[in-house]
Amino acid sequence: MKLHYFVDPEGNFGDDLNPWLWPRLLPRLLDDNAEELLVGIGTLINHRLPTSPIKHVVGSGVGYGQLPEDMRRFRFHAVRGFESAKALGLGKEHVITDAAVLIRTANLPPVAGSRSRTALMLTGRSLQNFDWERVCERAGVAFISCHWSVDRVLSEILRCDTLLTEAMHGAIVADALRVPWVPVTCSTQVLDFKWRDWLSSLHLAYEPSRVTPLFEANRRVSGIDRAKSAVKRGMRGLGIWQSQWSAPLPRDSSAIEIDQAVDQIRAATRRRPYLSDENLLQSHTRRYLELIERISAARTDSELAGR
Repeated sequence: MKLHYFVDPEGNFGDDLNPWLWPRLLPRLLDDNAEELLVGIGTLINHRLPTSPIKHVVGSGVGYGQLPEDMRRFRFHAVRGFESAKALGLGKEHVITDAAVLIRTANLPPVAGSRSRTALMLTGRSLQNFDWERVCERAGVAFISCHWSVDRVLSEILRCDTLLTEAMHGAIVADALRVPWVPVTCSTQVLDFKWRDWLSSLHLAYEPSRVTPLFEANRRVSGIDRAKSAVKRGMRGLGIWQSQWSAPLPRDSSAIEIDQAVDQIRAATRRRPYLSDENLLQSHTRRYLELIERISAARTDSELAGR
């Protein structure tokens, strides 16, 4: 069975948890045989999944793209939340939570010293648009990049007494490791659905702190693209515009907008943070471990029968 997950060329913590975690949990099950796929951590259930292989869904969810047209080769062992189950026409018994909760079963290094800081962890989209590290410095919080290695991000989260996070798997892992967290949004492109889906499994509501989105044109934007955007803004201002044209890039954020973002981050640190019920989290973790044991046993029985 081959592990299927989204690969971000720059690295992304939530996606990269897959090759970090699953080989630890299923060392004898995973291989390069693409006739069967393990679909685990991420918003992966959509039309982009390969059609022909059998797809074992263990904790993934829906949200991006269209639903698969043909469900006959899916094996839904567990989905992320009640919103995913509803979209897929599955019963509530298929809902556990996001499979990243299994980070609780991993052997992690102990934290050196006490948890004594607040950090901000953003999505790749926000990091692409602006240098948030200097905003964090002004706000008096540490900075965590979703592009860092899994080991580094885990180490940084474990040093926190509170994590402000736009990255959902930052919140999932923080919650699993019992680090209080606060949801924030610093981009207009955060998918609320997947947050509500995951949080439904914990009986919590998604109420993020809004932080002004910031943009800096010279970050990964060519001079040609900046010039095109300037022309587009001029044409839009003159009323010469067609709806099918791509929108111009936003203007560089002003000093006032940056000050607003700093103040909003500071305000988020004063919120009462989230932390799910420990008994519920233990139940979810136990259900996953039992599920993994059943999947492993079924595969072993199948292999023995084929000999």
